Amino acid sequence: MEAREGRIGNAFACERCRKHKVRCVPSEAAGICQRCQKARVECIEHVARRRPAKPRVIQPTTKVAEMEKRIDKLHAIVKATTVPSAPSSTTQPTLPPVATVPTQPTEISRRTTTPAPIVPSAPPLPAVKTPILPNPGSTPESALSFWESINEAISGLGRMDPVIRSISIIHMQSLLESYRAMTTFFPFVLLPRECFCKDLIQQRPILLFAVLTAASHDSPQLQASLSREFRKVVMVKIMNGEKSLDLLQGLLVFIAWHHHYIDLHAASVHLLLQMCVGIAGDLGLDDIPSPTRSPIQKQESWQREAKRAYLGCYYLTSSLGLLDSSRVRSIPYSNTLRAYARDIQEGAWEHHSDTIVPFLIDTCQFMEDVDETFGSRSEPALVAKSQLKRLSEKWDHMYGATKAQASDYRTLRWIQLGARMFLYEATASLDISDRDSLSWVSGFQLSQRITCLRWVEQFLDNSLQLAPSEFELLSITDWLVLVAGLTTLAKLALHTSPMPGWDPAELQIAKTFEYFRDQLSVQMPRSHDSQDHEDLFDRFRRMTEIMKMTAKTAPGRNSPNGSTFELATGSGRTVSLLQELPPLKPNGVVNGSDPLPAPWKVSSQFDISSPDFVWKFLMGTL
Repeated sequence: MEAREGRIGNAFACERCRKHKVRCVPSEAAGICQRCQKARVECIEHVARRRPAKPRVIQPTTKVAEMEKRIDKLHAIVKATTVPSAPSSTTQPTLPPVATVPTQPTEISRRTTTPAPIVPSAPPLPAVKTPILPNPGSTPESALSFWESINEAISGLGRMDPVIRSISIIHMQSLLESYRAMTTFFPFVLLPRECFCKDLIQQRPILLFAVLTAASHDSPQLQASLSREFRKVVMVKIMNGEKSLDLLQGLLVFIAWHHHYIDLHAASVHLLLQMCVGIAGDLGLDDIPSPTRSPIQKQESWQREAKRAYLGCYYLTSSLGLLDSSRVRSIPYSNTLRAYARDIQEGAWEHHSDTIVPFLIDTCQFMEDVDETFGSRSEPALVAKSQLKRLSEKWDHMYGATKAQASDYRTLRWIQLGARMFLYEATASLDISDRDSLSWVSGFQLSQRITCLRWVEQFLDNSLQLAPSEFELLSITDWLVLVAGLTTLAKLALHTSPMPGWDPAELQIAKTFEYFRDQLSVQMPRSHDSQDHEDLFDRFRRMTEIMKMTAKTAPGRNSPNGSTFELATGSGRTVSLLQELPPLKPNGVVNGSDPLPAPWKVSSQFDISSPDFVWKFLMGTL
């Protein structure tokens, strides 16, 4: 680098003129200007100085020429050593071909000032399958665009939680793969094998949002934020009159695992189900034409998705409605449902779980049959016996036809054992109208109670075969059946009327309840949240601890109203065992050190004989 000559300033201007910024005119006298002479002051001569010169870049012509010579020399060596014909497997060239070095020196001088490295050629690589996770380089743009679109949808309801906006494409894809495992317990909203986040972002954004919410069970805080924002999005879209298969599938997924992120102050499960039924009706999913039997047509794919969604609506409304008999089922069983299930099963070429869909629908119809048969809770003895025989044979036939599938899909065995338990729970609590006139009725009722107890034990024993991680995958239907099984066992210990041969203490029902409760509590996962947050499994441990304590310490006889128990006290008063229970920690200790309260300090609202007890258990309002 060389410096140019600096410019010399005005040498005739004295310091005083320069300060006042006026022209300095020399006078006739030497060494003084006219202004200083007139003002009679000393005229100080200004010392000239040079301004710093600007640097000038000299083009490295010599370096460029030297670089070009090197490249030409390398290129000549490569050409001389490259064999035109294909080399044999034993003989290899001295230098591999240089495919990355361009032949134009000017191009190199524009791109870089260092010589390009010689890259050896490599043997052809085998074909690589599409990776599960997309290129991380596309993560920020795609993820942010998706969340921005969601944020625009709820712009009138406030900004989206910043925690949600930080979810990247890689995180989304990981949750997507977790959801594929969850569909084992709810095979009515499935994803194609080659479906990635970018596809769902463009085609099914609401379904993707629901999948992210349901699959975030390992992060309760994130899951709670996602569920809040999902409700906002759904509310806005429904109020705007949107009706689409994407919205319906998203709602079904959100409901199917709703027990993980249930909110007492938000819309209930039953209200969300009514929305699903309404959308399905508006889309005409109850009257889809028969398929053309051409799997390559896109319309066929849409029909299969729509039929699965409609069957999912029925599966949820039927199974959850049985736990609350006061509600009318929105979708009754029909030949349309049977035809849809058969079509799904016959086309099970992409998803193997489609083979169990007809059996799940048949099991729901079986439980509806039980509810309609013994719904009045009072039947003549002969009618009850004949109906029990019919339903038992129906279940045996249904169970025998699905032995192969039940070994691969836990949800099928789970629901079928739950249906059998539901049958004998209904007959065990049945009031025989002509009991006093027939001598064999007492033995019939006793056998129903014993059979009910054994089937409850078999169902709970089957539930212990789940791995700890699988409890997080259970759908809301499976979870409520599990709670109903433990509740039935507790009711057999506490709320059964006395009869000859029936002694809950001798049958050790309380110990059976304690065993299954403790085993399930150990196998269920612990909370992922470091904060003091009661998740689904902590709530299960807390409430079943109260039930275990009550069943273990209860006397053998009931009070007339069935919700209090008589204690031998000095005053002869009837003292309730169910009063004032303080909150319990998952380990069964209050405040970390105090022992468990006495049974008579349990809340009076904790009545397991109540028809809505299972729902209160689910929501944690007890």
